[in-house]
Amino acid sequence: MKKSIRYKKCNSIKDLVDYITLEMYTKQTIVNLFRCLLETIIEANVESVVLLRLHNPDEYTGLLNRLKYSSVNVVDYSDTAIFDEFLKADLPKNVLTNDEFLIVIADRFSSTLYWDESSADVFGLCQGFTSLNPYEANEIQDFLQNIAPSKKLDTVLQDIKRDRRANVKFTTILRKLVAGIESNQRDLICANFELKEFNEKTLHEEKNSAIGELCSTIAHEIRNPLGLMATYAKVICSNVEKIEKDVKDQESLNSIINATNVLLDSTENLEGLLTELIDYSKPMEIQVENCKISDVIDSVVNLVKPGFDEKFVDLKVKYGIDDSILLEFDKQKISQAILNVLKNALEVSTENDVVTIDIEGDLENDQIVIKVSDQGDGIAPEVRNKIFTPFFTTKKQGTGLGLARSRKIIEAHGGTMQLFSSCIKGTVMGVTLKI
Repeated sequence: MKKSIRYKKCNSIKDLVDYITLEMYTKQTIVNLFRCLLETIIEANVESVVLLRLHNPDEYTGLLNRLKYSSVNVVDYSDTAIFDEFLKADLPKNVLTNDEFLIVIADRFSSTLYWDESSADVFGLCQGFTSLNPYEANEIQDFLQNIAPSKKLDTVLQDIKRDRRANVKFTTILRKLVAGIESNQRDLICANFELKEFNEKTLHEEKNSAIGELCSTIAHEIRNPLGLMATYAKVICSNVEKIEKDVKDQESLNSIINATNVLLDSTENLEGLLTELIDYSKPMEIQVENCKISDVIDSVVNLVKPGFDEKFVDLKVKYGIDDSILLEFDKQKISQAILNVLKNALEVSTENDVVTIDIEGDLENDQIVIKVSDQGDGIAPEVRNKIFTPFFTTKKQGTGLGLARSRKIIEAHGGTMQLFSSCIKGTVMGVTLKI
């Protein structure tokens, strides 16, 4: 009766065996242990019962097929029946919701493998335990019979010999084995993560270098004919001015003047674009000095304030750290990077919107974070991973080099620039710099 009352309070295996310390297992380790335990009883061909609950049986297809054609009695507690040949046990709702387990009860042998993937947050690790101790197997089996009774299971269990005095000897060995596997696998996962990060950084640098060379080549090839176009446009303008009084067809003359002005404006715009291209293609050279971050923020705010006032957009600055903290950076280039972000925020803002610059401290990592928040329409999900790509832009008049160059500047200082968040109403762009 006491057990029954205790079982009613349990919604998971973890609640039932709360005296067991849950380890962190990788999914691959669980699959290997699952295979090892089932292979053992299939090959031994002894009288045995298997209790199992799986959320994704496809990961064990081959082994489950072998189990289906073996002499093993299987009771399936999964939400969806795995095979018709297995005895199906119907669990009540909200019980064992996230639990997965394999319980083996065989002649002179018991084993338990339990895991809960919903607890996996880091590197695919999930909580669980494994044991050859018959006590855990019996307790879980009794618990399952209490919440989903099966007379057939009781019948097949009676035929199994319960002498398991040798089982406990294997528990320590198994735990040491699993600990060794887990340690090695975690090292491999961490190494793989670091290699992937390094590879992505290398590819990013190589891509920027190739784009830089291409920009430089194109810019120099275009600049010469562009210079000639600008020169001859000016010659046409000066000659038109000389003959303006003598020309009777003023309509044709005005047409020539307008066309010449358009030509001059276009060459000026192209010249500006070429300057941006050449600047982007050059290796980033920085001249660091000790500066207060407030000096940079104040100078940038003074530059953009007239534009914000003209659109009736409020610009606020909030310091979450001491604004006198000194950083080593190139003041001019950092100002340029933050200026580009603020210009983007202003462009997407409308009357009565607020753009906020938050300067926060992450003193544990010796760094500060500058966040620029706007109340614009946000960035569409399908283009968020492209916003720092050179020449990618959603603006009609944009070159797609503003954010790319800003990120290049920040990375040259050993910092990072990233999109913190973007939704239907508002975007937060962040710059992290070392103190």
